[in-house]
Amino acid sequence: MHGKIVRVGVKYYVVPVHQDQGGGLDLASTGSQSCPQSVVQDDRYWWGNTIQFYPVDPKKGVVREWNDLNIEFPDAYTGCPENNVWTIVGDLSVYDDSHYITAGGEKGNPGAQTINNWFKILKTRNNYRLLSCPDVCNYCSYICRDVGISVEGGQRRLVLSDTPLEINFRKA
Repeated sequence: MHGKIVRVGVKYYVVPVHQDQGGGLDLASTGSQSCPQSVVQDDRYWWGNTIQFYPVDPKKGVVREWNDLNIEFPDAYTGCPENNVWTIVGDLSVYDDSHYITAGGEKGNPGAQTINNWFKILKTRNNYRLLSCPDVCNYCSYICRDVGISVEGGQRRLVLSDTPLEINFRKA
């Protein structure tokens, strides 16, 4: 947000570019979930929860564009057994609208068994976006898609989408 390099192990807020469309990111219970596992966008003017990035190759402690990385809510206390590493629900080789982003992924361990846990950061014209397009498995089949928003039941859930959520990162 202030032109600084995003670093591994540093906490950030994900800030939407258009604040009139919502606030920061957090975990919430959706549908019949008893635990807050869905990654959602909070109400306007709310920073949300902090996140940290864990690149597949953390050279020099810098988070680089187009590199596979795990994303985690390190400070989110849910009272549930699932960890707070992001994952994508569903088969990434199928193009449909049912790919929700939730907690419960695995940090590290790149390969076919963790393919749904990897994201990339890409620069847009003036901001950034998140993308699911993992390179951690050479033989896996997947469709590259942006991370966007789906409004369901009054909640703004993060999903794989054709319309990216434009974001910036603010150091916590």
